[in-house]
Parts: sequence; C-alpha cells; structure tokens
Amino acid sequence: MSIDLNNDFKKAESKINSYNTTTETQKTIKKTLKERSGDNFEESKSKTSKSINEIKDTGQRLQDDVKNQYEKLIDLFKISAQSPQTQGSDTIDFLVKQVLGAAQNTKSRISEIFIEEVIKTAGCSEEQTFIPGVDGNKIYIRVNQIDLKQLLNKNPEEGNNGILYETPLPVNGIHPYPMDKQLYYRLQQEGQSFSSEYGQSYIGGSSQPIMDIKYVTSYTQNGVTEYGDYYEVTLLNRNTGNNISDFLRDYYASINILDFDDFTVKLINSLTNAIDIDLKVTKTEKEGEAKFKKILDRVLGLCFDSTKEIDVSGTAKQSVLDNLDESFFELTSVDLKNIEVEVNNMLDGVTEFEDCGNVRLPVNTQNAINKLFDIRNIPDNRKVEAVDDYVDDEAEDEEWKRLVPSGINLKIALKNDLLKLIPSTVVISMLSPKSLLGMMVVLKSVGSPVMDEVEDYETFTKNMKSFLINLTSKVGAIFVEELFKLLKLNIRKLVELLAMEILKEAKDARVKTISSILFVLIQLGSIVTDWRQCKGVIDEILKLLNLYSQTGFSRLPTFTLAASSLLGGFSPTRAMANVTENYQSLGLPSGPMPDGSPNLVMTSIFAEIQGVRLENLENSKTEVFIPPLAVAALGAGTTLPGRGIGKTY
Repeated sequence: MSIDLNNDFKKAESKINSYNTTTETQKTIKKTLKERSGDNFEESKSKTSKSINEIKDTGQRLQDDVKNQYEKLIDLFKISAQSPQTQGSDTIDFLVKQVLGAAQNTKSRISEIFIEEVIKTAGCSEEQTFIPGVDGNKIYIRVNQIDLKQLLNKNPEEGNNGILYETPLPVNGIHPYPMDKQLYYRLQQEGQSFSSEYGQSYIGGSSQPIMDIKYVTSYTQNGVTEYGDYYEVTLLNRNTGNNISDFLRDYYASINILDFDDFTVKLINSLTNAIDIDLKVTKTEKEGEAKFKKILDRVLGLCFDSTKEIDVSGTAKQSVLDNLDESFFELTSVDLKNIEVEVNNMLDGVTEFEDCGNVRLPVNTQNAINKLFDIRNIPDNRKVEAVDDYVDDEAEDEEWKRLVPSGINLKIALKNDLLKLIPSTVVISMLSPKSLLGMMVVLKSVGSPVMDEVEDYETFTKNMKSFLINLTSKVGAIFVEELFKLLKLNIRKLVELLAMEILKEAKDARVKTISSILFVLIQLGSIVTDWRQCKGVIDEILKLLNLYSQTGFSRLPTFTLAASSLLGGFSPTRAMANVTENYQSLGLPSGPMPDGSPNLVMTSIFAEIQGVRLENLENSKTEVFIPPLAVAALGAGTTLPGRGIGKTY
C-alpha cells in the first residue's frame, strides 16, 4: 500500500529506468560478442537510444514538487516508452493524439458527469417535478449568471468572433443545437420569445417542445419588480412527465455539453493566447479566467483516497473528506505573479512555453484562427490529427525557432504544455452559457439560492465549490485512467522483455506458464474503482513493475517453501536490473555514453554477474539442517536430527 506518493512515483520511475537500461545493456553485450567475433569492435558504435537522464536534459524538465498525478503519469509513460526505435518526439506525438482522442471519445461520459453533478448540486430527487406554463412559475436567470467569460457580449457575425460560437445556424429541432448562438440572438430582440420567432417552442432531445425563452430587462414576481438583464424561461408540459431531472437530461441531449471544436479553440488559446489577442480580451477578463484556471489546477492535484492522506499538486497531503478551508481557493503571491506575466503576454501579443526559458514568442493570431476554422470543417475522425498537425506547424515558425535557445526541441516544448492543459480546458469548455443555462433552470426550479451571487469566474468558484471540485476531479480521473491504460501496456512490454531473458536463463518452459498466470492474476486484482485515488493508481503500477520480484521474510512460511519448486532460480537479468536501479538511485551513469558508445562499466558488471552464476551452477552446493520430525506412525515419536545436501542454481 502506498504511503508516500512522491516516493512511490519516483520508485516506479526508477524501476522503469532500470528495466530499460537492463534490456539495453543486454543488447549491447550481444552486439559486443558478435562484433568481437568479427574483430571489428572498434569500428562500430552502439546506436542505442538516449538514457532518460539525457532526455531530461533536452528540455523535458521534471518538477516533482508541483506535479499532479496526471502529469506524473505522463512522465512515467515517456520513460516507459523509450527505446532505440522511439525517440522523445515520437512519444510526445503519440501521447498528444491519445489524450486528445480521449477528450473526443469520452464526450458522452464526461457529459454524464456534468449532468450528475448538476442534479446533485440541486439536491432534487428523480421524482421531483415542476409546474409548467404558469406565469407565477416562470424562471428568471440573470445573463451574467451563465456567461462567466462574457461570451454573449460578442457578435458572432463580427470579425473573428464566430470562432467562439458553434458553426451551425439555429434551426429548431436540429441537434446538437447551437444554443450559445441562440442566447446571443435572444439578447438582440428584447421581449420576443423563441416561440414567436420560430413558430414553436424549443425542442429537446426527445423531439418534443420543452421550454420557451426570451430576454427581458424587468419582471415582477410576488409584487416585487426586478430590473436588469434576464432570460425568462417557461417550462412546458412534457409527454413523458415533468420531472426536473428528466427535463434536464432532455435539454442536455439537445446540445453539446462538451463541443470538441470549442474545446480545441480554448485549448489552442490557452497554449498561445491567439484568440484572446485577436479579439482584444480585456485585462480584467484575462485575469479572471487565469485565476480560475489556477484553482482548477489545484483541484486536479487533489487525491480522493479512502485514507485521509491527500496529495495537492504533488506536495501537501490533506483529505478531501475534511473541509477545505478558504485558503485552498486563495492564490499565492507566486500564482498572482505568474498570472500577471500571462496577462501581460496577452496584452503584448506574445506567448511563452515552460521549457523555452521565458522566451516571449510573437503570436500569429490570424494563422491560428484560420487553422481552427479549417479544423471545424473536417470530419470528426480527422480532427485530432489536424490539431496535432497545427501544433507541429507552429513549432516550425521560423521566428520562433530563431528566438528559442539552441538545444530546445520546440515541438516537444509545445506539446508538453498542451498535454498539461487538456483536463482543465475540458472543464472550462463545459462551463459555457448553454450548459449553465440548464443548471440555472434546475436550481431555480427547486428554489436553490446557490447561484444567486454568481456573475463571473471568481464568484462561481466561491459559491459552487462542491460542484467545481467534483466535476473537475472526475474529469481529471478520466484522463488518469486513460494514461494508466497506456502506461500499463508499456510496462507489460518491459516486463515481458525481461521475462524472456529470464526464461532463456532458466531454460524451463514451465516458468513461461507460471509468469503468464501471475500476470493474469495481477490484472484480475487490479481494480481501481476511483481514478482520483492516487494511492490506488501508483500501487497498481508498482504491482506490475514488481511482478517478478520476490518478497523476503525473516522466516519463510511453510507454503512458500512448498512452492519454491516453482521458482526459476537465480537470474543474471533480474540481478542486473537491481544493480542498474541502485546505480541510478545514486546518480551513477548507467546508460550509453554521451557519444553513443556502450557503457562498458555496465557491460563488465553484467559479465561479472554471469561469471558468478556460472561458478554457482558448476560448483556450489547447499547444506541444510533437518530438525527432528514428528512421525505419527510411531505414536507421536520423532526422527533424529540430520543433515541434507542440495544444489542452488
């Protein structure tokens, strides 16, 4: 069971490194023996891949004290994927496509999380109903309560504003319906309802009218007149009943809670500031969203383990089950300084990337917007590839390449940052006016005042803490699960590579069967029920990495002695993996030399291990003491103590 998360992630990294290096050392030994037989050893150099330590030096910095579980799994995957055939850029390309694909392919799952959290926040039961079509039960929603980013102030027909809205024109009954665009149009026609314009009320996912909506600047309820900017929503009779939760699902079935095109726009904007620069977002707007993202990052750093130890951004340990005090939502001076830098970059038309040494790079905003419009017009099954291609193109910008220090792989730097932004960008994309409209309708229907004070990201965070934490952490858990699946495949390949060498050394086909059974058993036992549990995830990773390790006891239980015939005996490969891990833990070089030539020290160590094993096989013996043994047939008598001779191998 994991006790120290940081230490366990480092332990997993150490084991993966040692496995990688051991397999490379074996390859070097085989190649050396082959070349020595041809007397051309000095003419050839090993072309093995760079060690992970060298890869880190090229810009893939590890900052263990600030990384959440998602980011640590990314690091483990990068390490586990290294091989002579897989360079760093290939690994990051694969990861970006897989994680973007997860964002696209799990839309329905993510949307269901959103719906469940809305219902939970409203506190309504499945049976709770609303009274339809009565003036006294009309629902009034302030515009700024659902427009956290002030999207609805921007005309989709002006300039490049259209990139912020859905592509289709509003056609009632066509799903997914562009409700963000419709909400803007309603604001331009005060007092005119949706039904009066389209001849029919709004049609939900069930193909029946579910509500009418119009924009008003005042309304009167219970003898009190309120003034401001409001959407007036009238809920209608539904053929299948007027349960609040049913209405909510009907409405959300008619829109895209997570629109991949909108997600892509926000993702590229978070990476480069391109949209905010082009649309001249104000300093206040940028600050508000930047602060909100900082809070989301903190939430993504929370762990929901059953014990009360929690890892927040890789450092603090505290329980989510305990009440999070206000300090959790307060930004530090470092946070505020970073936000100030981000805002100033946007105002100056530049961007920065973490691995590029604080170099400010000018942003070609129109190129970004043109590319994002192009992505909207291609089939869904090609969108992920198109986003990846766009980032590749940006990395080839001649001015950027001129400004970035030599030795930095710009493509890797961009994609490292892009990967980190994906979970929080998914959450921000879901908090659009059209999504929050459904939430507000339900909250108002049950008389909940929880959203009454909301008017921007800051007040949303303050009033919707539980909703925000649950939504964000569950979305983050989806990406942790996806990364775990990818990492597990890599670890299995590494373990199998070592297993094959162990099998060759053991020369016993039975071991292969036993190893396969062990791996199946571990898979059956690997049940992580909540991917927000950091301890559960790292425990499963360590189980896989320790598949072939043996646990020591001061005295072995009888059943282990009985099962010792199943063991394969001493393995030079396994021993070399242990030596390599110890070398790496001490910071000693264990991979190929800087010029690409083999590490002869590691080669010599392996040769020594094999020499010791040969001596053990040829000349070792084991003497054992046999204690008195009870013999039932002799009336509870015992045998005399004795000695035994055996063989170790």
